Amino acid sequence: MQELARRYSEILRIKSLSPETIFQKTQRVKESFIGWPIHKGLNDYPYSLFPLTDGPIDPGLVEDMADLIIYSDKRNNFERADILVSEGDRGGGLIAQAIGTKTGIPITLANWHATPPNVSGMVSVKTTIGFSGRGDIAIYGIQPGQNAIVADDLLSTGGTSKALFEAILKMGANIKEAFFVGEKVNLGGRDNISQGFPNIKITSFARFISEIENGVTIDADL
Repeated sequence: MQELARRYSEILRIKSLSPETIFQKTQRVKESFIGWPIHKGLNDYPYSLFPLTDGPIDPGLVEDMADLIIYSDKRNNFERADILVSEGDRGGGLIAQAIGTKTGIPITLANWHATPPNVSGMVSVKTTIGFSGRGDIAIYGIQPGQNAIVADDLLSTGGTSKALFEAILKMGANIKEAFFVGEKVNLGGRDNISQGFPNIKITSFARFISEIENGVTIDADL
């Protein structure tokens, strides 16, 4: 009961932050994704070395991202959440850790495997990721009936997210909402997800265009 009260208190504090504070945090987060050089990756995938995904990582920036995610929850999903789900790869785990520390919500991290282990209670889903190719997203530690929130660093083609959503639902949990700090809007991930999971609300904060011919990432909201 005491832990639940602490969670509600911290969520309420963050949701009560001033518009000026939220604006400043949003600008810092956008700067960490926009104006960065683009490199040609596997199958001409437009790849950038962002601070969150490749470092060096400012812990204060991760705190800003966690605050923005909690602040933007207008459906009281965090108050009702049983589990917070992210990826073990790149910046997703850092964001989940920051949110979990603030709210006390337990965390589980999905992992990318070429061949996932056969472990009781683990669910894996095959997928294709733009910069890595084919593999499996595997997840463990989710119970049937739990309310899950997904919080990840970046939405691109949507391949990872769709596999993650499928795995969570296979485990019998409910996905309340999915938050992505950055979104490469030109790669169609949001539309890709909506075709398979139309009832999952998608929220992102730094929306940008990542096309190799542009040389750098460009703000999609200008």
